[in-house]
Amino acid sequence: MTASNLLGIVRWDPVLTGYLAVILAVAVLCGSVYLLLATNLGVRLGFLVAWTGLWGWMLLMSITWWVFGIGWIGSQPGWNVLQVATNPAVVPTEEVQQLSAYGLEGLPPDWIVVDEADVRSAADSHVVCNDADPRRLLAVNSCIFSAATDYFTHRVVVTGGERYRPLGIPDNVITQYFFPSRGRPNYAVVQIQPFAPVADVDPNRLDEEDEVILPQAEIDDDAPVYSVVMVRNHGSVRLRPALLSIFSALLFGLGCYHLHRRDQAIWAVREAAGQ
Repeated sequence: MTASNLLGIVRWDPVLTGYLAVILAVAVLCGSVYLLLATNLGVRLGFLVAWTGLWGWMLLMSITWWVFGIGWIGSQPGWNVLQVATNPAVVPTEEVQQLSAYGLEGLPPDWIVVDEADVRSAADSHVVCNDADPRRLLAVNSCIFSAATDYFTHRVVVTGGERYRPLGIPDNVITQYFFPSRGRPNYAVVQIQPFAPVADVDPNRLDEEDEVILPQAEIDDDAPVYSVVMVRNHGSVRLRPALLSIFSALLFGLGCYHLHRRDQAIWAVREAAGQ
């Protein structure tokens, strides 16, 4: 393979280009600092100083990520679909089973009706599959509808999700960063029902203003009411920065320890020479 072909592959593949950019950046930045330290302090001491400084900077950066929830963060909060059922009584969750005794008219205690777009969006993305969706190829799937306009959403109800801190830890601006609160399971149920098949547009049916009457979508009373049961995933936004902070602190402390041991050896030699 010629150099021009290799360069063409690098330009074409954005993933490979990204890896090469990161590798070159680390080699240039860290390598230039190490080269400068090695020419003044020596190869071994220069590497030790550069190593300790690198992980000291990583420690400060990861602590900043940890406190503010930015940078290399973990998974974001979201709703995970547990089950799609026509009868809430068959759902293996006691809180959801209570809905079967009330139907669409009432709610058990601790359940409330909400209008949250993220809950409905999570339910829509789970039950709606177009013809090209690969989920249709699965033997067991949740592809009930082809479009979000094929059904009517009766209501969105939620329960749980109360936050608390163990061991009586108070809730303030410090503990909310370093001691995350725990949450009771937060369940949401989106109850939907299909529309009846809509008749084709008849151009001969006109209203009083001589406009074509468009058929209106109506709920199919004979169709079952589907309950999309979801649980809140609180994510792990600060988990990666926390682990990186601990890892960086260990390596930074190891570098400082070896630098201190080297200083102690030099002090011992100077004291012996002075005697």
